[in-house]
Amino acid sequence: MSSSSASSYSASDSDLSTSSTGTSVRHSMEQRPVVQVAVIRCLRCARAEEYTTTDDPTSLGMVQIGTNIYYCNRCAKIVGYK
Repeated sequence: MSSSSASSYSASDSDLSTSSTGTSVRHSMEQRPVVQVAVIRCLRCARAEEYTTTDDPTSLGMVQIGTNIYYCNRCAKIVGYK
């Protein structure tokens, strides 16, 4: 392989550590938050909305009434929750 096709990136010694198998492993200093996609359903009418863990359920027209328990805006009004 020619030297012109080699990567120009060089990691410092502090970025690399040796695993038990003798290979170098790069450790990232920055951890990205884990974003999960979930479907939430209205407890009364079963209307479903897909959202990510970074979304606000109220922006999707859902009202959270408990841990993982939601009403849609329409049903929340009907039952007097809103």
